[in-house]
Amino acid sequence: MKIEKIGAIAFLTGLFFCVILALIPLHTDIVTITLVVLGLIVGFLNIKDKDTNQFLIASLVLIATSATPVGNLPLIGAFLQAVVFNFASFVGPAALVVSIYVVIRIAKFK
Repeated sequence: MKIEKIGAIAFLTGLFFCVILALIPLHTDIVTITLVVLGLIVGFLNIKDKDTNQFLIASLVLIATSATPVGNLPLIGAFLQAVVFNFASFVGPAALVVSIYVVIRIAKFK
């Protein structure tokens, strides 16, 4: 199996888990560790040079959005808060990997 396919499968699996785990109120370490590991896999395998800026900007906005009080919305607030928190837990490690890669790349060219 190609590395790109593994990264794509990890990304889709992470998205799936973010939504499904928001429906099931499990806030355990295993859930967080699973999302972090999938995020690391995505960061190492999925993000190409041309996509780094867009990915880092989108990650920054997503992580900033996770701090908003969407949980206060009636009916769907708790679900939305859980999805955003899960997605930030998933994308955060990928953003960390990509940002370290960008810093190393910049340091090599200067």
